Amino acid sequence: MSQENVEIVKRAEPSGVDMVQLFRGETAPDPAASGVDVSVFDTDFEAEFISAGGSMRPTSRGPEALAEAWRDWLEAWESYYLEVEEVLDAGDEVVSLVRVRARTTRDAVAVEHRPAAVWWVREGKIARVRFYLDRDQALEAAGLRE
Repeated sequence: MSQENVEIVKRAEPSGVDMVQLFRGETAPDPAASGVDVSVFDTDFEAEFISAGGSMRPTSRGPEALAEAWRDWLEAWESYYLEVEEVLDAGDEVVSLVRVRARTTRDAVAVEHRPAAVWWVREGKIARVRFYLDRDQALEAAGLRE
């Protein structure tokens, strides 16, 4: 089941895409443009954005709330190019390690960082994802690092 969950997460996470371009505008983003298979998401899945200090905003439930959360996060960015580096089996969870190359809206400062996400799959569907700014924090949350 774990390898099956890894494959589900690979279908769910965009890679090689500028998230600002994907989420810019008032209309809902086009998942097909990012390579995301929306059929792998449970209809009421939860998403959370986590920094070192804890949750950065209330938990999002469902695709519209996730799109709103991404739009909020991306307000400060001119570009936010996301590339999946590796997807790891963590038993009950799956961890995706990503590299982000971004540029701020203010002063066009180039930023590169390596965040991660912890995904939970239930009955073949994504039920929850937590996006961590700190990769080590994500690995620890998934039990892959002490």
